[in-house]
Amino acid sequence: MKQSIGIVFLLSSIVFACTPNNVKTDASINKIMDSAHVKGCFALMENGTAQFTISNLSMYKDSAYAPLNTFFAVPSLIALDRGYINHNPSSWVATDSVVYYQSLIEKIGRAELLKSIDSLHYGKGIVSTDLNNFWRDGSLRITADEQLGFMKKLYFNELPFQKRSQEIYKKMILKEDNAGYKLSYISGSDSSVNNTNWIVGFVEENKHPYFFVMYTSSAGEEHTVANNVKILGVLKAILLEQGFLKGVR
Repeated sequence: MKQSIGIVFLLSSIVFACTPNNVKTDASINKIMDSAHVKGCFALMENGTAQFTISNLSMYKDSAYAPLNTFFAVPSLIALDRGYINHNPSSWVATDSVVYYQSLIEKIGRAELLKSIDSLHYGKGIVSTDLNNFWRDGSLRITADEQLGFMKKLYFNELPFQKRSQEIYKKMILKEDNAGYKLSYISGSDSSVNNTNWIVGFVEENKHPYFFVMYTSSAGEEHTVANNVKILGVLKAILLEQGFLKGVR
């Protein structure tokens, strides 16, 4: 039987200071989640004012979960820096292929991966020598607050990667781009444990960025594709309720 050797990372401090003065709760968010039969937390931060709209504050800042496929942002940025993947986003494929990322992670190597995770202060936990599953088995965990902070740094090219790599990666995760808004996000899901889901990203309207994170779980046994469609629908319903995706913010 293989023995896994891990490196322990300390939980980074809360990325943003949430106080009664800059946080508001909105019951409509809970209603949208309830109607979709999911539970979890959601946070939206307006960059200009640092104001938060949050559902389930304690879960947002205090609870850590496996990053699932959202972790693939890290090897993607490393690979872009090293030239392991094509720098032309229009020709980059396999963005949702676990097999592809397992191969990419193996190519990057454990030492470089651990170095990058450490410099990013990416969550806490143990990354074992078995590199095939650590981002979803709970050995590495991250809070919703840390996820949002990662996205904010990515948007402003503040991660410890080349600016060009960060700009390319942002083009890769751009999902909707029209005259009214731009919507960018990464997601991850695990149907084996309560249909857990992450969606993390930012929406831009009138050249102003707003950062969001949503973590949910449900007791259903939906097919992964159907579940992902449902969770994206929940996100869009919340954003619409908050006045986004209309080009009027």
